[in-house]
Amino acid sequence: MTNPKLIDHLRRAEIFLGLVDSELMKVAALCSGLKVGAGRAIFKEGDSGNELYVILDGCVRVMINTRGPDGAFAPSTINRLYPGQCFGEMILLNSAARSATVEAVDPTTLIVMHEQDFRQLCESDPRIGYVVIRNLAQDLAFKLRSSNLLLRGQIRWQHDELGKVHSST
Repeated sequence: MTNPKLIDHLRRAEIFLGLVDSELMKVAALCSGLKVGAGRAIFKEGDSGNELYVILDGCVRVMINTRGPDGAFAPSTINRLYPGQCFGEMILLNSAARSATVEAVDPTTLIVMHEQDFRQLCESDPRIGYVVIRNLAQDLAFKLRSSNLLLRGQIRWQHDELGKVHSST
């Protein structure tokens, strides 16, 4: 992928909105590409990792393990992400284990950036760090709202546990 083409793709990525071309060139210098076949996991819930991914082409499914009525755990899709969207971004905020499994739905091309490289870039150019973290906060707020809506739809009023009225007498 040529540098001008990569910069054009980064320009359309939500996490890099607001960066000028000279800043995008600095980001592009940190990036590499990764092709993933359909049905292949990019990472799994609980894995360690230090990469942020931006979808160039394709689609990924974000899944978490949830307990079914029978008590068994099974993967549940909580989101699908498309070109220009990112995942693995939590690594820019902390180094905790991956909070979900991400799997390619279609053959997918990803732009990959390592956390340590991004951290060093932010130290040398704080404006890039500010813009990316601001965009990241907006993206995470959107994902949190989406997850909250999903959870609200999944809550079951079993055995009146959640619906009990507590009176103070």
